Amino acid sequence: MSAAADLTPQGRAILEATRKFGGKDSHSLPFPPCKKYYNPYFKGERMYACRLHNDMRMKRLKKENWEWRPGEKHLDMFWKEETPMAKKKKIEQSTKHQKK
Repeated sequence: MSAAADLTPQGRAILEATRKFGGKDSHSLPFPPCKKYYNPYFKGERMYACRLHNDMRMKRLKKENWEWRPGEKHLDMFWKEETPMAKKKKIEQSTKHQKK
């Protein structure tokens, strides 16, 4: 195991993905991993992947009847709360009411 896999969350995630989806040696992925940042929301909209891959993943999920693949991270856990934009509006509204 490399030092990066020991130290960083990204390194550990790549190592875990390599074990699940890797080739015969389980030391490399059969595809290059994305290095873009995943954020559950972008401009108030749910994201299914990073901004670069979101459209492609949404098309695949729609085609597969919104079923997650084995080993795929279920993103529902990120969306249980309200959107960051909705939270911000609530805070702004409560601040306005407190000032009155």
